[in-house]
Amino acid sequence: MSWLSKFGFGAAARKRLLWFGLSGVVAVGLGFVAVSPQDGQLLITYGGYYYMLGLFGLFVAYAVRVAQSRREVWSAWLRRPGWPAAVIIAATAFALWSDPFLHKVLFDEYVLQATAFHMHATKEIGTVVRAYDFDGTWLPIDTFLDKRPYFFTFLLSLVHDLTGFRVANVFFLNAACTAGFLGLTYWFARALAGRAGGLLAVALLVTMPLFGQNATGAGMEMHNLMMLVLVMCLALLYLRAPDDDRLSLLCLGTVLLAQSRYESVIFAGPVAVIVVLGWWRAGRVLLPWAAIATPLLLVPYAWRNRYVSAAPALWQLGEGQQSRFSTRYLAGNLKAAVEFFFNTSPALANSWYLSALGCAGLAYGLLVLVRRIRRREAVSPGTTVTVLFGVGVAGNFALLMFYYWSQLTEPIAARFALPACLMLALLAAVLVHRLDRRWPASRAAFLGVGVFLLVSALPAMARRLYTSQNLVMQEVNWEREIFLTRPKGYDLFISNKSSIPWILWQTPSLNLSSARLRAEQLRYHLAQGTFREILVAQALRPTTREGKFGVDPDDLLPDGFRLETLAEKRFGGRMARVSRLVAVDPEPAMPAETAKPVAP
Repeated sequence: MSWLSKFGFGAAARKRLLWFGLSGVVAVGLGFVAVSPQDGQLLITYGGYYYMLGLFGLFVAYAVRVAQSRREVWSAWLRRPGWPAAVIIAATAFALWSDPFLHKVLFDEYVLQATAFHMHATKEIGTVVRAYDFDGTWLPIDTFLDKRPYFFTFLLSLVHDLTGFRVANVFFLNAACTAGFLGLTYWFARALAGRAGGLLAVALLVTMPLFGQNATGAGMEMHNLMMLVLVMCLALLYLRAPDDDRLSLLCLGTVLLAQSRYESVIFAGPVAVIVVLGWWRAGRVLLPWAAIATPLLLVPYAWRNRYVSAAPALWQLGEGQQSRFSTRYLAGNLKAAVEFFFNTSPALANSWYLSALGCAGLAYGLLVLVRRIRRREAVSPGTTVTVLFGVGVAGNFALLMFYYWSQLTEPIAARFALPACLMLALLAAVLVHRLDRRWPASRAAFLGVGVFLLVSALPAMARRLYTSQNLVMQEVNWEREIFLTRPKGYDLFISNKSSIPWILWQTPSLNLSSARLRAEQLRYHLAQGTFREILVAQALRPTTREGKFGVDPDDLLPDGFRLETLAEKRFGGRMARVSRLVAVDPEPAMPAETAKPVAP
């Protein structure tokens, strides 16, 4: 075993490797064998909050330890941040100015907020779909476990804990994630391509309309981007000087990244390779207890994934679709991806300049990498991290091309391209940095950013794609405006879309499908005066050759529901109506001769 000891595989290392292997075996058993999807659902619901609290607390503790060891670096930067800090602040402000603060992806973003509200109120994980006011307490009644990872909702619940529940808190959280992402991107790109390269990467990203749309939305995309580049920075720190604390922080950050978006667990693969490369650089095996426990910390991800796989209702498949992933989606998704990345009109929220410069950087980077491998030249830690995470981003993108809902030309699905855009920005920065040795490439690149901003980005931002094309959002806001104009009182809103936005506004709400089943209860509460007013939302569609509109069959209520129309409005090709429920007539009694006999 002397050769093992030579490479750091002594008795202590072999013992730790054995513990790591045992942790992996137990994790597989717990994640995929011993616990059923139903039991996993319960464990996540009642224990997931405390799992996230412990995991996040450990991450912060190790981050403080690592930061203390580098105090001279960041303290000097804080004392004299220089003009790059001013540029990052200005870039953040530009991204937040470029699009209005609104819910962009309906109703995904409301689901995230409803989950965060429930975590804030009960410390359990669940999405509220029904709630009522009981003596001044807004009490959730019905919840379900959503398919989305819950690190973002956990952070949002912490914001609610500190400041009180507000629907607008999600915009403050995403603004902070935007600033954090741009700062970390600059730091990482600067390590690859110098100061000019770091600023170029930031400029390329913030001038892409898609970036501002997500920075001002209520989704988890900016948080996922921030976590991705944060783990890349932690991997770079670890490779530069491998030690136990940096490895622990990297492993904990990777687990948190896996809880940031569905597919982000794919980056556990690149991190595993980086861990082994760090052993090689250190000349010994590093396996602190946090690294040994990493497979066990990923078990809740396996539980959630198996729960979602066993619940087709959560997949939200379209008509005629039977699976989430299929080769039949590939051709359409690839065509849409090419159109999105290289579109030159303001119709899409892309950046053709970023795509062109990034693809050139990718070709150059592959050429240089192959040349270095042939010559057996050393590869810097920054390049190593970029290549490995680039493979992860490529794998993530390839997986999405087989997904049923990944046509990037759709405004709601375009956000899936953000990790690829991050990698394109880094590759563009590297290319320009290398060309600077012979030509003033940085000046030309920044000039190109300015031209793109004036010619393409600002016209696209002025179109406000999410606000002008998101008719459902406009309809929900219109319904809210009507509701607020009514006399104040304890009201109930029956929605033909989702009850979740109304619950976040602390307004009792039901879906139309639930209202149809609760005629007796609604009649009782009308008689008792429980609700001062009950409003109903319905869609209208043409029902005659002359173009007269009638209620959409999916939104019809039983004949006993008597409605009084309050307002109607057209949204694109759709008409919406808000009515007041006047009464619910009892169902007519069945004739005696047709009544079913009662069993003795």
